[in-house]
Amino acid sequence: MNSRIAFAVSCSAAALSLCLGPVARASSEWVDIKGNKIEAEPVEALGPLAIFDNGGIVPFNMLAPEDCVRFYQSTKSHPERATDWSAGTSKVTEEFIGRVFKYDGDKLVADDLKGRPEPELYMVFYATNGESRSWDMIGKVTPDLFDKLQKAYPGMVQGLLFGVQEAPSEHAGMAISMKGGWLVTDFRKQVEMDTLRRMTPTVHFGIVVMTRQGVPLFGPDALNENDIRLTFAKTATILDQIRPGNHHMWAARKYYLDAVQPVAYASGKSDPVLVGNPLVADGLRQRKIYQVDATIHVTALGTVSAVDLKPEGIPAGMAAPLADALKKSCVFVAAVDHGKFVDGTYMFHMDVPH
Repeated sequence: MNSRIAFAVSCSAAALSLCLGPVARASSEWVDIKGNKIEAEPVEALGPLAIFDNGGIVPFNMLAPEDCVRFYQSTKSHPERATDWSAGTSKVTEEFIGRVFKYDGDKLVADDLKGRPEPELYMVFYATNGESRSWDMIGKVTPDLFDKLQKAYPGMVQGLLFGVQEAPSEHAGMAISMKGGWLVTDFRKQVEMDTLRRMTPTVHFGIVVMTRQGVPLFGPDALNENDIRLTFAKTATILDQIRPGNHHMWAARKYYLDAVQPVAYASGKSDPVLVGNPLVADGLRQRKIYQVDATIHVTALGTVSAVDLKPEGIPAGMAAPLADALKKSCVFVAAVDHGKFVDGTYMFHMDVPH
């Protein structure tokens, strides 16, 4: 197991039980290829990672193919990440809708969450106006660390300031005084946010990092600057693992989809799935390439047999290297036709911001 992921597993929700509410009771057993056991229920596939309800995190290529299928069967009815946050139906996202504010200068205004992708992870900053350690937590290093995290992983993580044991005016005053890049709860509606409310630390302050489905992964330690920095470092590790451009994790993504696609499309069809795109926006931009379109032919084994690159917008001399990169370095899961892998074509399109 990747050592960073193994560390994440050790910081599971079970370790939060002394500070948070009870963790869901495990009712099934999973064993990875090294013999490590996890007794928990599967919750969601977070890119190349299997997430369990006790906070356990396992790269899919550490599970047997049949267990990948079992994981898929157990979670296929769970909400997928929404392309528009306001339409998300994940447990935590539903609690955000209609109950959060954003900053508008020196005031708070309602945020409808429209026009942005649903985050993969949430960082909830539980704070109490009358607790000096709360002010330390959200005032000393957190705004800078959170800003860097959002810039490094745009659209993947969102923060929320959640008030504990205070009046609405104190909550709003604290939010405005210690402004960060996070959202702020409508204090009067916090009572409706059951998942977040149940995770309130018993010490009334702290940072809890959770998935869209409300599985706590890290926290709530925030006693000092080192605690806070460690929480952000662990969060960055997970975000980096699930980042689509992380080529080190493409094998785990492909392993999972190779196992589950024939099951998911046992009575249907699926085009090839692009797991890894080798083209990097910065490199294309430097070469004045702002759009790439191609028809990629993918064999039943998931290998690329040919690339038909559209020449429009491609500088002279760059078409052949681009086609070669796509042919040699793209990572695909093959097309499926009624439970069997077959040859297929993938329509590749990539826009590069100027």
